Amino acid sequence: MFLMQTSQHSDVVIIYDYTNSGVKELVESFSERWAATTLLTATPAPDLSQLLVALTSFHTNDLRYMVLLCSANTTRTIFDMVRDQNLESRRVRWLVVEEEPDLTDPLLYTLREGSLVGKAVRIKSGLYEIYSTYVNHENQVRFQEVGVWRERNENRGRGSLRRPLFPGIVDMYRNFHGRQLVVSSVNNWPFFELRTLENGTVAAQSGIDVSVVSTLAYYLNFTYRVEVPADKQWGVAREDGTVTGMVGEVASRRAHLAINELTITASRETVVDFSYPYFFDSTSLTSKAPGEKSRSLAVFYPFSSLLWIIVVLVTLLMGPLGYLFSRVHHQLTQTFDSTHNERSRNVGPSFDSGRIKWGSEPGLRGVEMFCFNMFRTIIIQGNLLPASSWPLRLVFFSWYAFCLILYAVYAGTLTAYLTKPSFNKPIDSLEDLLEARERGVVASINAGSSFYMVLKTATSGIFKTIHDSLDPSRSFATYGTIAVGEVVEKNTAYMSGRVGSEIYAIQNGREKYHLARDTFMPQPYGIVCPSGAPFTPTFSLMLGRMVESGLVDKWHRDEVTNFIIQQTASQGKGEDQGPGTNMGLVRVAIQPLSLDHLQGGFYILGLGSLMAGSVLIAETLAYPLI
Repeated sequence: MFLMQTSQHSDVVIIYDYTNSGVKELVESFSERWAATTLLTATPAPDLSQLLVALTSFHTNDLRYMVLLCSANTTRTIFDMVRDQNLESRRVRWLVVEEEPDLTDPLLYTLREGSLVGKAVRIKSGLYEIYSTYVNHENQVRFQEVGVWRERNENRGRGSLRRPLFPGIVDMYRNFHGRQLVVSSVNNWPFFELRTLENGTVAAQSGIDVSVVSTLAYYLNFTYRVEVPADKQWGVAREDGTVTGMVGEVASRRAHLAINELTITASRETVVDFSYPYFFDSTSLTSKAPGEKSRSLAVFYPFSSLLWIIVVLVTLLMGPLGYLFSRVHHQLTQTFDSTHNERSRNVGPSFDSGRIKWGSEPGLRGVEMFCFNMFRTIIIQGNLLPASSWPLRLVFFSWYAFCLILYAVYAGTLTAYLTKPSFNKPIDSLEDLLEARERGVVASINAGSSFYMVLKTATSGIFKTIHDSLDPSRSFATYGTIAVGEVVEKNTAYMSGRVGSEIYAIQNGREKYHLARDTFMPQPYGIVCPSGAPFTPTFSLMLGRMVESGLVDKWHRDEVTNFIIQQTASQGKGEDQGPGTNMGLVRVAIQPLSLDHLQGGFYILGLGSLMAGSVLIAETLAYPLI
């Protein structure tokens, strides 16, 4: 009763057996005093399934007190289950009444950080010492004496505490008292860059997350050493229950925390806890910089394929259309003259030379002459056909206007294409990525990233299509220069965080890469802590202050700025790069036209000559000379 009175309880679960004297009366007293009490009997053995429900079936904002009035063996069995199933929780307080002197030492091998235990140990009849758990400098759970309780009469007594039995979680971890924590991470600049020491161990070098954890270590009074997971992955929870990567190291409690561009996801939160998000990023596509288009067909670049087809069709149709108007007008004029005897039969357009008649009727040009002159007009060579009728004049007028506009647009656009290089279509979205597969571009992604799990679980839509097109040989276990190098060498589109991709591109030559304009799947980054870790709220409180003060954004800017300064210094100042126009980090030179720019025109001339020669040969074979 004294232990409960010293605590801010919300509901109580009592697990008891009858091995200790006075248990029955004590349980009845609990039940009468607190309505929110659950009784679980441990006779002849504890029901672990009911205990599991009691440890997991309460609101996360409440506190639950687990009172153990059991034998030493039963108590050890209960705490073994808590350890084996990772049921430590900062929302659970354990109160143990120990009547046997041989329980303390075995519990020390079972308890882990996260199990908050207070216990009353019987020293002699009528005297109990009160203990609570703490974590020492070697990260071991130990008991410390915090008070005593003395029995007076009829099971009533008086106790006193020198310090709180269960201090506030945040206050408890405001000072780690110089403990050394294990941080799981991989080499992933600009977030967490590692360096290898002479003895083979690794240490933090620089990065955004290095600044975050170093600031936590300074203000919370702890040191840390870095351990790299064997698979060097970020970590996912697999269907068979295993957990990989950095997340797996924390879930198995081989590390106290993991920090390195780790996205907060629902699947990961089933095995670990996350702190307050301290950085927000989104997924982007990094691909090879668009290559310059071949100039051999530059004369065709001003118009799209569809527009070229339309222009050709319109040009082919305008000849027969003009001929049709001319012929109908000619027939109407012939009928009018024969009826009224006002004009000679030979009216209409007259030509002095090169006459091509339709049938036997004079004054009417053939359809092939109309087609040829329509082609002359579209290339601004003039029209040799006179138009004596208003319908034909209107057809020519609209055709002249169309050709003038088309020629002006084509000429201006072609000049721009020839004087400045044009580039292939970049990959700026997931839709562009699907189109780029036809050009041999293959999508790649980190196999342990959060976005990879989204692609893997997609059952339909664009994510499903992209997942099916992934090449396993180009899905990397780590970020960095290896993945970025594959982007250029093997024409790969790499999906990863926008910040990391941008800095990797700068690191390896910004002009070689293209970062997509569209981003997708916003992702918050947090610190991974063991499930139920009591120091998670303290980390969250400190991270919130860092974010609100702008420190995390400052560290991000510093990493980028310092790297650009170092690159500039290494390349030297005042380097003459020649005339050109600065477009980001790529200088595009304006070049004079050369034979290389106009290869398309010569190709067309050669193709036409070849076709003419082929037709001449065919005619010679069909009509041999006599």
